[in-house]
Amino acid sequence: MDTLAVLKLVVEEEESSAAATYLSAAAGRGDMLVASMLLYTELHCAAHRRGFPGQLVNSVLGGINLVDLARSDLMYAAALPGGLRSADAIHLAAAIRLQSDVLVAYDAELLAAAVDAGLNVLSPGRAN
Repeated sequence: MDTLAVLKLVVEEEESSAAATYLSAAAGRGDMLVASMLLYTELHCAAHRRGFPGQLVNSVLGGINLVDLARSDLMYAAALPGGLRSADAIHLAAAIRLQSDVLVAYDAELLAAAVDAGLNVLSPGRAN
């Protein structure tokens, strides 16, 4: 999962309900919700900028398995084609390394790059 997807669980946006429903159902099925530790930093920084309490962010993060980034993730992210922003490239590199079944994201460039890399993608509440 990328930060925009998880942020929808903290900030009410158009796709928030669909994202929450999908992620809750996935967790209920026993699917592992995974993101890199980059999510921790990005989500807390977004909460600080918007004035949301860190406790709310930690509550959301508590349902996600956060994995450490590897040096190889950063190097792979730097080599990805497509002109992704740094954070999106890192999220994608980690998803590839972890052999994710589905990348849940909402950024068009990230979704396109993930499809090009052979990953399944999903943006709950939005047509892909």
